[in-house]
Amino acid sequence: MMRFFTLFIIIFSVSGTVWSMWLSSELKNEEARLKIIKSKIIEIDEKIRLAEAEWSFITNPKHIEYLNNKYLKLKTIPINDITSIKTKDTILSKKLDKYNKILKEIN
Repeated sequence: MMRFFTLFIIIFSVSGTVWSMWLSSELKNEEARLKIIKSKIIEIDEKIRLAEAEWSFITNPKHIEYLNNKYLKLKTIPINDITSIKTKDTILSKKLDKYNKILKEIN
């Protein structure tokens, strides 16, 4: 009985040691993967911040005006009334014309 108990303790100790070593190596592998993922997240966050900064610069009204004056030289068209805007000949514009006629009749 004593031999059986001693053999059981030895097998249990060896298997526990092997299991803890395996678990330790798995944890190290997972920590390495976690570091890689965290670095990728930081990299993506930096790219997002850079894109937001570029977008805010590009869409800045002063910058748009500068680019217009430098390359396009477009001028604003004064609009006295929104009804003065002419739409192209499309299905939507025909529907709008129909509704505009109805609105004019009502007024």
